[in-house]
Amino acid sequence: MSLIIRYPYKGIIKECFMGFINCHDIYDATATDDDTIEQVEGNPETFEPKLTGDILGEVVVNMLKSLTLNLKNCVGIGTDGCAVMVSIARGAVKKVQSHATNTLHCPCSNHALNLSISKSSNVQVIRNTIGIVTDVISFFNLSFKRNFVLKKVLNHKPHLKSLCETRWVERHDCIMIFKSSLSDIVESLSLISNWQEQISSSKAKILLLALCTCEFINGLQCLSSVLCVTSKISKLLQAEWQDVCQTKEIITDVINNLEEKRKNSIENFHELYIETKEIMLNLEVEEKLPRLIGRQTKRPNYPVSSVEEYYRVAVYISLVENILNYMKERFNNEKNQTFLFLSQLTPKNIIKTNNDDIVKVVDVIKKYYTFEDMDFIDLEEMNLKTEINLWKSKWIRIKDEGGHVNLDVITSAETCNEILYPTVKKLLFILACLPVSVASAERSFSTLRRLKTWLRSTMGQNRLSGLALLHVHRSISINIDKIIDKFSQMKKRNIDFII
Repeated sequence: MSLIIRYPYKGIIKECFMGFINCHDIYDATATDDDTIEQVEGNPETFEPKLTGDILGEVVVNMLKSLTLNLKNCVGIGTDGCAVMVSIARGAVKKVQSHATNTLHCPCSNHALNLSISKSSNVQVIRNTIGIVTDVISFFNLSFKRNFVLKKVLNHKPHLKSLCETRWVERHDCIMIFKSSLSDIVESLSLISNWQEQISSSKAKILLLALCTCEFINGLQCLSSVLCVTSKISKLLQAEWQDVCQTKEIITDVINNLEEKRKNSIENFHELYIETKEIMLNLEVEEKLPRLIGRQTKRPNYPVSSVEEYYRVAVYISLVENILNYMKERFNNEKNQTFLFLSQLTPKNIIKTNNDDIVKVVDVIKKYYTFEDMDFIDLEEMNLKTEINLWKSKWIRIKDEGGHVNLDVITSAETCNEILYPTVKKLLFILACLPVSVASAERSFSTLRRLKTWLRSTMGQNRLSGLALLHVHRSISINIDKIIDKFSQMKKRNIDFII
């Protein structure tokens, strides 16, 4: 497990990699807890180590305590959406919250966006399109001969990328590159289909027939039109400096854009279909409807009058609606909306609020921030309203004087006077520190390919974590002389250690 600490430092937000944790270290020879050890039938002396949410949460708590961090200052936990993490009964987040009582769970926005895009596979044409793209890429990657032909035809154009499930941005890049190189891919498959090698030639012919269909080209065009909206957003959400307020604005823009696509689907798809017909003309693909009969139930069976109308209704609208509904379910649920209502405290939003909005902000603070240490935030309703109104008056005055009010959360917190606005300042710091994405943790796992090679496949936990820290924190300068002195004094050596 990878542990990342997110914190404010001199007006910026940092995400610091603390190391890899071996979660199985919690097991020892004296362990007898039935919740963590499951006896194997027929051999009571052996046991099966099971990593439940309680165990993972306890590992994180012990790690934070070993770093001498005050758990009461922990305000947010960022994880993916797997059950072992977010389970209400025995999830890791629930276990951490039992020790860090001021902590809120913040699901990873990148995972939520990625799952929303995955929802597009519910549309049969899109699911078939993604399957064909995956097969074509695998066909070229599994053979150097085939890959050589493709590279020669591409002629220094971007090479095909695999449809990776975990690397969020590569899913977008894969489809976009495949679409731009479709004519080159068809040419490569045509060349390979004439080979004497039976396996490659027959497989190339099958893939060629699958690519050169009206259904596949329309599915690829519709999918790429949606991924154009989410591609840049997926990259932006991985930035360390992103905060929940900026994320809310970004996701709102994406949802509004998709709603516009759905509302004006006739005009938008018509422009897209003009490009689709040009591609089909170049590839000599016939423009036709799929086979439709009255008793058909396993395929989209819409009463339409043209090919364009069929693919608009069966593919384009269905794709946009699926992704749009799932994004609203993930991002616009009641809990997220109530919590993100605290973004009203930022300068550009506070000047637009009225008395009812301020009352709602106070209610949200009292509901979600009933901390045990009451000195942390003043929860007196009158004091809160007065402080927020003073904060509002300040930024209205600054705006009237021509000042800049479009500040991000961390900058707003840094400029907030701690004496006049103590609660607002702390709440702004909390908003800045809440994790948006677990991209930093995913990046730390990417370093394992460079560290744990076949030459260093048996290294211990301390060495692996130490090398990862050196690799991730390359900007930290190290005194080499001190390292050499410490290494030479670690144990008695038979020969002098001299450089």
